[in-house]
Amino acid sequence: MNVASEGGGQPRSILLASDLDARSDRALDRAVQLAQAWGARLVVANVVEERAIEAHAIVVRDPPSWYRGTDPVHLAEKHLLEAASARGVQVKLRVERGDQVADRLLEVAREEGCDLVVTGVARQEWLGRMILGSTVDQLARRSPLPVLVVRNRAHAPYRRMVVASDWSPSSENAFRTATTLFPEAAISVLHGYDVPMAGLMDTGRDDMLAMARKDALAEGQAFVERCRPPGGASSVSLVVERGDPALLMRLYAEQFPVDLAVVASHGRSAVFDALLGSVARRLVEDSPVDTLIVRDPRAAARTG
Repeated sequence: MNVASEGGGQPRSILLASDLDARSDRALDRAVQLAQAWGARLVVANVVEERAIEAHAIVVRDPPSWYRGTDPVHLAEKHLLEAASARGVQVKLRVERGDQVADRLLEVAREEGCDLVVTGVARQEWLGRMILGSTVDQLARRSPLPVLVVRNRAHAPYRRMVVASDWSPSSENAFRTATTLFPEAAISVLHGYDVPMAGLMDTGRDDMLAMARKDALAEGQAFVERCRPPGGASSVSLVVERGDPALLMRLYAEQFPVDLAVVASHGRSAVFDALLGSVARRLVEDSPVDTLIVRDPRAAARTG
């Protein structure tokens, strides 16, 4: 289901994809906050890989006499129950077995009628860059549902979002989905553009750059009008700059009080397949804030 295109309003059911690591606490906190705000069901899912079960059996093949054995699936259930009860919410737990983790998580989302997938990042490098991890990367590539990648602690509801846009229908869909999910959040639209050959020009360079910016602003204003934001076009801040969109997004989120970035999984240059577009991937990887990835419904329809 696509929240905006189905006209169903805010999600009635949320899937939290958890690996039970300490990093998952941030995603759990945000999922709980959203479930409470929307009155939605929360389904917490963990997939135990078969190779993890086999590895556990190898490690404990000669256990001490007092060891009575554990089942990794039951252990995962125990951790999930403890995490949920500690936050005072009622959730449905789904602990599954399988090696195709992302595929199994998406199957659970379909079975449970979920409208949004919430997940976390794998780790943070010393320079501050978040590493998505293979499962999160696959969810971003394959999920027909919006995927919210949580990086930061959930201190409050999202107050300000920045939507990365290349003026494409995919970006329009992402804009509408985000404003349906978070209608109270202030909105900025950010566009990064290039001016080919500008660096090679001796004369007329300034005029060319000025014209390119004027054209980009006009396209941006038309884009915002088409998106019909909840507060009207005048309520949206339009940020149009020459430069790489991923870098601009990171700098903007660092400079201003942004707590959510919104990215369309496909743009103007996309072949509508199951792959996360290259620009979208860099936007997601470089974003210093929580990031909502929205799949173009035409891509989902084509891949079935």
